[in-house]
Amino acid sequence: MTKNIPNLLSILRLVTIPIVAWLLLSDLLFYAALFTILIAFSDLLDGLLARLWNVQSELGSYLDAIADKAFVISIFILIGTLNLLPTFIIILVISRDIIIMGSFIISFIVKIETKVDPIQISKVNTFFQFILVIITLLGSTEGFSKYVLSYNLIEVLIGIVMITTTISMFIYIFHWVKNIN
Repeated sequence: MTKNIPNLLSILRLVTIPIVAWLLLSDLLFYAALFTILIAFSDLLDGLLARLWNVQSELGSYLDAIADKAFVISIFILIGTLNLLPTFIIILVISRDIIIMGSFIISFIVKIETKVDPIQISKVNTFFQFILVIITLLGSTEGFSKYVLSYNLIEVLIGIVMITTTISMFIYIFHWVKNIN
């Protein structure tokens, strides 16, 4: 049973995406931030448990990647729709994930074996994307906005996410091109 817990956590992340979407669209940003914290924690926990219990699997790596991409794309589209972040960061983050997913889909279609193992910068990128989303949502709520704005947290996080997203995207593209040749 324990070997299924990491995969169940990934599935749980997928199931919570519509809840976060509803919270965002209902202007319940504080609760959307809380759910995002839970999703981020479950992302950390599923990988940790899989390694700790030595139950890493191909299915698990796909579920984790799909859950991450689905959440990031969904949340950034909604945050962009609500004008909570600048358009350029929304486009950059979504484009990176679409490029990565597209490369795997193309590889699958033409029967080129590719690995789903995330690179270290990608893990750092995902971490900062989650933090950016959480701080953006909290910064848009009455009780937290003055703290977020006074420390320019969103601007700093946008810079970090921009750098890590760009670097990880180019590294993935490089590895993919190298892998298909």
